[in-house]
Amino acid sequence: MALASNPGIVDRAVEALRDGELIIIPTDTVYGIAADARDDDAVRALYAAKQRDSAAPLQLLFGRDTSLLGEYAVLTEPARRLIEALGPGAWTIVVPAREGWESPALSGGRTVGIRIVPVELVLDIVDRLGAPLAASSANVSGGPSPTTGAEAERQVGVFCALSIDAGATQQGLDSTVIDLSADEPRVLREGAIDRATVARILGLSHIPVLRSVRP
Repeated sequence: MALASNPGIVDRAVEALRDGELIIIPTDTVYGIAADARDDDAVRALYAAKQRDSAAPLQLLFGRDTSLLGEYAVLTEPARRLIEALGPGAWTIVVPAREGWESPALSGGRTVGIRIVPVELVLDIVDRLGAPLAASSANVSGGPSPTTGAEAERQVGVFCALSIDAGATQQGLDSTVIDLSADEPRVLREGAIDRATVARILGLSHIPVLRSVRP
């Protein structure tokens, strides 16, 4: 396990990703396992590491250059409104995938979950890589979402070339997943951002919630 403060840690992470390896990264919510989204074999390896059903899509983590979003996703007006209001944060927004982009991360569907993590290290890795990360929580499917590097490494570390430890995560809750791919917005998972905040930004009095992980 490498500390986030180690010199050259961003270069090491980017090198591993470009080599088709998986890495463990700290986010604001829980620790994640990530692959270069352009590398289909690495994305498939991520599914195998988590023992995750390949029918369940992965999210894409973007960096500071938001123009990159348009290469992978169709940003609807509500999506732009949420991103502008929330900034980098504990949200995942589901929107239509850009026509012509194919990836195992989509699980055969045509929607994609996008996220910008408010962690400088992750933003640096994405910006240096020049591509989004296909990512999920760094746990075996069904296991607890890890809030420490040690717990993430215990669950999936054997499959990763690099595990970055930045201490306990700030939130301890998964991101809130907001589905904007259909006519009516809905919250697929209420996590670190509550439903009332999402509804207020979208100008709604109420927004349906399928599942909540909030205490």
